[in-house]
Amino acid sequence: MLILPPGHAKAIDARRRFSSREKWMVGGAVVAAVAILVAVVIALASGGPISSHGCIYATVPAATGAQEVSQCGAVAASTCASVRAPGAYTHQAAQVIAGECRKAGLRVGP
Repeated sequence: MLILPPGHAKAIDARRRFSSREKWMVGGAVVAAVAILVAVVIALASGGPISSHGCIYATVPAATGAQEVSQCGAVAASTCASVRAPGAYTHQAAQVIAGECRKAGLRVGP
């Protein structure tokens, strides 16, 4: 048989209060979680530009890096018209840009 000290039941039933250090730790964890959530939402919501309505946006891979093509209007139409011209673009770059021209509704080739 176990004999408990007087007042033991009250000590167990009473709610324990958080210390100021524990409150700071919980607050810091909540702030960090909210900051991460905001960063993820911004990253998912702010996708890159897409080709549409007469504008082309393409990233052309190359051996030394990549080249971004971002054009609208007459410049984009001119690029799409000359994409298959000899010496204008490499085969791989021409395929990427031609695909983006089609997405933008622009005519590819002469």
